[in-house]
Amino acid sequence: MRLKNFASHSATVAEKKLAVLCNRCLSLLYLRMFHLKKDHAVKYSRSLMEYFKNSAKTSHQAPSPWRTNGKVNGTPSPLSLSPSPASSVGGGSGGAPGSSGSVAIPQRIHHMAASHVNITNNILRSYEHWETADRLASDSQEFFQELDSAMEPLSQQSSMTELVRYIRQGLHWLRSEAHLL
Repeated sequence: MRLKNFASHSATVAEKKLAVLCNRCLSLLYLRMFHLKKDHAVKYSRSLMEYFKNSAKTSHQAPSPWRTNGKVNGTPSPLSLSPSPASSVGGGSGGAPGSSGSVAIPQRIHHMAASHVNITNNILRSYEHWETADRLASDSQEFFQELDSAMEPLSQQSSMTELVRYIRQGLHWLRSEAHLL
């Protein structure tokens, strides 16, 4: 899929039809991957929201351990559960939190945030591939209307079984059109 620009004018109608089928498949696979990890994403989201809510309260209430009488005292923040370059003695810019543009975040929070982004990115990719398929399908509306009539039309709620049947039928028709059968 990455080797050829299927949206370009040089792509043949058959290549664009194949690209529509591939993008529909990718879309539903990414959506399925999201649904398989959705419970984790919800758990991570709740934990992250709780952490940031509590960290916002703490940062407004407690004085900064970084500065005392205008001097840097060189000790890490008690909120930091993992070392960071900005929180080590002699490391970073030596200023107050925020002055160097970096904030110490506990490693478990960083891991949760990264995992949450990876999981939720699947849904973004799913929609991106679905929209690409819609754009490419506009050149072959008749083909896909006939395919939708012969099979159950694909939607983002289609099962994997429905996806496989739809794609098989579409590929069969593409082979027939190309006289490969």
